[in-house]
Amino acid sequence: MAPKKSFKDIISETTIDDIEEPDATKYINLLKDKIVIDQFPLKIKIIITSEFATPIAFDRIESHYSHPAKVVLTQNNLSKFYDDLIDKFKAWVDQFQERGSGFDFNSIKSVQVKLYKYEYQRASSYIPLQFKSKNIINVQNKNDNKCFLWSILAYLYPVVKNKQRVTNYKEYEDEISTRGIEYPVAKRRYSKVEKQNNLIINVFALKDQTNKQTLDQFMFQIKKVKNVMLLIFLYIENNGNAHYCLIKKI
Repeated sequence: MAPKKSFKDIISETTIDDIEEPDATKYINLLKDKIVIDQFPLKIKIIITSEFATPIAFDRIESHYSHPAKVVLTQNNLSKFYDDLIDKFKAWVDQFQERGSGFDFNSIKSVQVKLYKYEYQRASSYIPLQFKSKNIINVQNKNDNKCFLWSILAYLYPVVKNKQRVTNYKEYEDEISTRGIEYPVAKRRYSKVEKQNNLIINVFALKDQTNKQTLDQFMFQIKKVKNVMLLIFLYIENNGNAHYCLIKKI
């Protein structure tokens, strides 16, 4: 079935109703191969229509489970999304059956899949890391939206002590060309910063914000150009705010 396009922020909307599998877990595992995703990041919204039946009277009803829209940054994040979908759907089925109506889960009838565009937050003010790392410099720009700039300067003008303090980099602020750049820096402006300053910037995120071992690249391919400085940033989000840190060493 071809997906139908609608609204400026939606990539596709598809209804899948051709999977013959009564077991919910197996159904969702088969569903993975039916959902075609060829761009990241994005938001996924899934609505599952299920049939419930009474064992004696053979009455049947349909009910709908709506899974909260989730941001998926990379292909690697999909497994976690589907695992969460299975867990929450099963919990919803259990709650439905515990209401005492006499209806038991029979099968999944169809699944509606909506894929939405997702724009990264502009990186702005300071967000503390939820773990310790000697290889990450998290400049504490609590009074401005210039974490992108401070992270560049932390790389170009390293200091021995108090690497997290903005005051250590203030004197070098004019050394970076930010002509035509507004703060917080939008993703579409990264290449402009690179060209104006002879830099290459690679950006990583964390699958798990509490675990530095879950580092995952999501914005650019690792690229190396002769005679061009390579910087690696860590992108983090919290409560609608976004922030960049400098990764000194992967």
